[in-house]
Amino acid sequence: MKRIFSWVLAAILVLGASPIHAADDPFAETVEVYQQVLDNHLSKPSEKQLVQGALEGVKKLVEKEKKVSLEFSPEDDTLAEMERRLSEWKDKAKLDISTLNRLAIEGMLATLDDPHTMFFTKEDLQLFEANVENQLVGFGFRMRFQNGLMLLREIIPNSPASASGLKKGDQLLAVDGVSLQGKNAEEAYLMLRGEEGTEAVLTVFRPSENRQLEVKLKRAAITVPEVEGNLFQGGNIGYISLETFGSEAAVQFRDKLDQLTKQSPSLKGLLVDLRDNGGGYLSSARDIASLFMEEGLLMYTTNRNGVEVQTWVRNGRDISYPVRILVNEGTASASELLAGALRDNGIAKLVGTKTFGKGSAQQIIPLSEGDALKITLHEYFTPKHTKVNHVGLEPDIGEADYAAQVVRALHSIGVKSFQLEAEDGDTVVNGIAFAAVDHLFKKNEQGKWLVRSKVLASLIGEEQLGAQDYVDITSYLQKYPTLKMQTDKESPVLTYQVLGR
Repeated sequence: MKRIFSWVLAAILVLGASPIHAADDPFAETVEVYQQVLDNHLSKPSEKQLVQGALEGVKKLVEKEKKVSLEFSPEDDTLAEMERRLSEWKDKAKLDISTLNRLAIEGMLATLDDPHTMFFTKEDLQLFEANVENQLVGFGFRMRFQNGLMLLREIIPNSPASASGLKKGDQLLAVDGVSLQGKNAEEAYLMLRGEEGTEAVLTVFRPSENRQLEVKLKRAAITVPEVEGNLFQGGNIGYISLETFGSEAAVQFRDKLDQLTKQSPSLKGLLVDLRDNGGGYLSSARDIASLFMEEGLLMYTTNRNGVEVQTWVRNGRDISYPVRILVNEGTASASELLAGALRDNGIAKLVGTKTFGKGSAQQIIPLSEGDALKITLHEYFTPKHTKVNHVGLEPDIGEADYAAQVVRALHSIGVKSFQLEAEDGDTVVNGIAFAAVDHLFKKNEQGKWLVRSKVLASLIGEEQLGAQDYVDITSYLQKYPTLKMQTDKESPVLTYQVLGR
């Protein structure tokens, strides 16, 4: 069964469609999926491709697990022949209908080379929809993957994690004694998944205390806001972080933007954080785009026959200040759609690293047994016809360091005053905390404070600093008179005033 997680949520173009009812056919779901994929999938698969894939999917697993030899002909290339073979194999391998349908469907879909077209059981569909809506069963933290480490980037209030003493910046090492070293994001999320009320022991490393600890947590149902935001210190630059494009994302984004505008009527710029946002509903991306432009082209979509359709934003509202969108390799799908649309319409610039590259849109189709098929129907392109799928969007301002991305974004919209400090493992930039794997400051063997070079480079504009991890700041304090570092607290505070603007 293909797995689904919030970090790679699909872009959903439409929800709906009615199942094809065939109650007297034991292979009804396999037939439904076959017909939908044959008639609608973007890649225009052949009948033979799907039939052979379905039969091969069943054959491989049955021969491996049941040690029963199954044979089919290379000439089997019709729906009738597929159903005949499946009926034979049901009796020969003593397979239940549900398992046989699932194996056939998975074998069929495997031929598409499309990780976004997938079969959902009822339970999978509920999980998928909950993920899109940021309704989760879990421990109550968000993770970010950087430099091979799994970082707790946010602890959700009133969650098991918040009650346990886990902190932002903790690094997740193992789940129930099983190491996460070498695991990718999907494997890590699978290890963390579980039913409400079940427990797990998490092993974490806390860099701020240089120690490892174990914490036992119980999974709980959690609803997480899709949008967070605040004003940077100084009061005229806003920050909004968007976690996913669920059904409430646009409303929450609008309310947060209105709140910031009310707090600062003279708003001079906005940072929109789409890092690690795997997408959601394209309709939510369109509605958020309408908060930035009164009218404009959102995207082009093409179907399997190459027919191109324009999608427009209308009756929106314009803004008068610069926008910077923070992106990284976890920015995908609807996030890429929004970022590309605002950039191509001259509203925003992208800051960070190349995005994921998911430029396709899917539809959820209910099946007769209560399961569902998510199928890729369209590829989308930005308003300037930039290809996204399997390519990603290149940033206008490239920067790999998580905290330095924020500094560069603020620089680019004319911010003159900066204050950087460390707090509970976070890097705090002008009053807003950002989780970071690498500490902003550390001491060397002589007891001197060193600063992370990429952050300092982004602050003062000396690119060559980025080749080192940390640098002694002493010479730079002498070179830049408006660069100051206070060391009278437990951790230093770095300030910088831009001259000549």
